[in-house]
Amino acid sequence: MSGRSDEDYDNLGRVLREALGLDGQVCLDVIEALRRMKHRGYLKDYVIISDTDLPDARGKYVAAAKCIYLRKSVYDGAVAKMPQARYDVIHEISHCALDHQHERKRALAVGVAERKHTYKDEREADRLAAATLAPSHQINFTLQTSSHDLAKRFGLSNQAAAIRMQELAGMYRRQHGLKRPLPPGVVDFLAARRREGHSVTSLPPADIAAMQVRQPMYEGEACPNCFEFKMLRVGTRLQCDICGTFTGEG
Repeated sequence: MSGRSDEDYDNLGRVLREALGLDGQVCLDVIEALRRMKHRGYLKDYVIISDTDLPDARGKYVAAAKCIYLRKSVYDGAVAKMPQARYDVIHEISHCALDHQHERKRALAVGVAERKHTYKDEREADRLAAATLAPSHQINFTLQTSSHDLAKRFGLSNQAAAIRMQELAGMYRRQHGLKRPLPPGVVDFLAARRREGHSVTSLPPADIAAMQVRQPMYEGEACPNCFEFKMLRVGTRLQCDICGTFTGEG
């Protein structure tokens, strides 16, 4: 995998925008980006072909020819500012910008080493495409920013916005020295151990005190052993949150 960080790709996205003279745009004109890639000599050409002539991919960059091939439906979709098509165009531009040399192949005869190179290149192009379409300097990002905000501002699909949201959140936390929040399951586990009287020493006391503990959803039935109304549903059975007694068939 690439040794580049989220911050590296964010910087590369800004460099690419600036190199094409398009950093003043928020929602990037990807067709104009494609034209400028050619006119400024980064690409020799880009070719729009029928979908049937490119059956295994929505687009393809051929390094030997320094040429991008796009399905007509993808090109037309990008003209119409469709999120997925816009992403497809920038993805192929990213292959060129990163100087990738391995053409994507789907044949079963392709060797393991070639598939690894292809996977690495695809992952890198995905990351640069996301950073180019939604660079951090074009939004006043906070942890309250939503993926819907990103999708609307930058013209991303919901899936691409959700992935970019995670990258921007990670960058924001590192910049501000914030820890990644605990998964809900870990929070619940630690909270349960505290309720049982165990000391939680794996985290600083301030973090433990700040944890949002979700209240258990009791079923409203009394435990046949301790008679407390603290029965929790576990699959098809009930378990007492106090003494641990199970009822029902396992």
